Amino acid sequence: MRQLLNFKYRKKLPAGFGPARIYVTPRADARILRAGWTGVAPDLIAVVDAVVKPGDVVWDIGANQGILAFLAAHRVGETGAVYALEADPPYADMIFASAQGLPAGYADVTVLCAAIWDRPSLVDFAISAKGHARNRIDTQDTPKDYQVAVRKSVATVTADFLSAHWRAPDFVKIDVEGAEFEALSGATTLLSEQRPVFYVEVSESNTERVTDLFRRHDYTISKLRLDGSEEPTEKCSFYTIARPSERRG
Repeated sequence: MRQLLNFKYRKKLPAGFGPARIYVTPRADARILRAGWTGVAPDLIAVVDAVVKPGDVVWDIGANQGILAFLAAHRVGETGAVYALEADPPYADMIFASAQGLPAGYADVTVLCAAIWDRPSLVDFAISAKGHARNRIDTQDTPKDYQVAVRKSVATVTADFLSAHWRAPDFVKIDVEGAEFEALSGATTLLSEQRPVFYVEVSESNTERVTDLFRRHDYTISKLRLDGSEEPTEKCSFYTIARPSERRG
């Protein structure tokens, strides 16, 4: 059944995000087949609505289909910029194809095919048998019940490396399926100097370490609600908004 979902098509962005159509695939999330966007990426829509502003620079780390990247490309407009990092080549190619078809009024979307880590390396990237939104770097922390369809060798970069080549971000989304601590460990320039707002899907196993890392860099932590509001919290969660103390919302 899952192989029957292995196709892509163009879908219009949600209402309020302009006329662009982007390539999507139900192999990443079968809910994408529903009419409209009900139940599909509600947190991404909410966080872009609540946090991203015209003219911003946005990084989408672990972009998958690029949904956040293209929502943000409309919101920031032609004076802003969007960068998308995706480790799986077919998905990086899909984002690139969507970016080539954006109409006037959207920011340029730059795509890089690589994984993020705390150091440059070559790693095994596991393609999930249960849906490609769950793809992850395969490490000793990979859950025992994780079903791998295939493994690919991919190159990793650090956020500090990206900071030397991409425009400094105002907003960074990180969705890397358990590698969020490693991603942030290689982000000293972001955390100490550039000071963007982060939206991070923090796995339960990383809650304490990621919370401590943000606290040490003077970030405040809250949980995103799906109406776009934020609930202050002491620890990171799956829907973490982290703001530098000087940029509290």
